[in-house]
Amino acid sequence: MTKIMVHKLTSEHLMRRACEMTFRGKSNVDLEKMYRSEHSPIRTQVFWIEFQGIPTFASVHLVRHKLGVEHFVLSNREDRGGDKDADRWTPVNHGMFINAQELIFMARMRLCKKAHPEVQRIVAQLRDEIAKVDPALAKCMVKNCEYRGGCNELKPCYEEV
Repeated sequence: MTKIMVHKLTSEHLMRRACEMTFRGKSNVDLEKMYRSEHSPIRTQVFWIEFQGIPTFASVHLVRHKLGVEHFVLSNREDRGGDKDADRWTPVNHGMFINAQELIFMARMRLCKKAHPEVQRIVAQLRDEIAKVDPALAKCMVKNCEYRGGCNELKPCYEEV
């Protein structure tokens, strides 16, 4: 099993301060309500995530996410100590500096049955690790068909079962 480490870098207090910049008064909104609304202050909730030994192709799938995330991935370049015989299953280390909004979006795409089963497994494991540091966020990390109340793919995922 892939080793995943999650560190939450910011606090609920910061999210409330961001809310207070948008109106006159004191915010007492909680994270769960704010995550469900997906208003911009959720982007103040930032995480450092490390995947140790995920397959190269799974790392490539995660790297496709670009907004609200910065990726740091082990290179397989030979001049950087990489494996000249690397293939799609070659394990790599992958770090992400990522906000809550992108984690919600990433889960919607990568928990879908259209995603590769290994990627689904890794993102489900990520959600379990997120739950240890931010249970409210983990509740919002669901596949797109659950989020939208049905599959929006051109060929729905339930047709492939």
